[in-house]
Amino acid sequence: MTDNRLLEGVLTVLAEQGVGALSVRSVAAAAGVSPAQVQYYYRTKTELVRAGFEYAGTQFLEDVAAAQPNTLMDVVRQWLPLDDSRERRARVWLAYATISAVDPELAAASAQLDEELRRWFVDRGLSATAASQLFALIDGVTVQCLMMPRSARPSLVERTIVPFISGLEATS
Repeated sequence: MTDNRLLEGVLTVLAEQGVGALSVRSVAAAAGVSPAQVQYYYRTKTELVRAGFEYAGTQFLEDVAAAQPNTLMDVVRQWLPLDDSRERRARVWLAYATISAVDPELAAASAQLDEELRRWFVDRGLSATAASQLFALIDGVTVQCLMMPRSARPSLVERTIVPFISGLEATS
């Protein structure tokens, strides 16, 4: 067994039950293993949470690369919870954002990942300010999307993010 199975268990618990349900036992149940097997790889819940965060970040970057986005809007759509897999990822992101608010080490890791993503946007022509604004907009729209029916989400994206990106492209 690899620890990826355990890390998928972490993401499943976070996406389906939230931060409050995360424990060695809940991860073991989600992964179909014993709690002792989880503790073999991760001695503490903190280690498990941090490993899950790194794994989720890697999965996100791999998913974006696999989608081969052609435009800025294509890249942004990879973040937004517009289908099952992206909704699961958004729920995991929200859980990690909640944990990061009280865990300085995870907050630092989250800030580092965000900075890498911002740099990626800057390297492709956005100003640092525009990249920061876009991240804030994505975060807010993601939270709003998670609170509304999936059928209403594309309309929110069209009213908020599309005009912002169009404005960026018009000034380029």
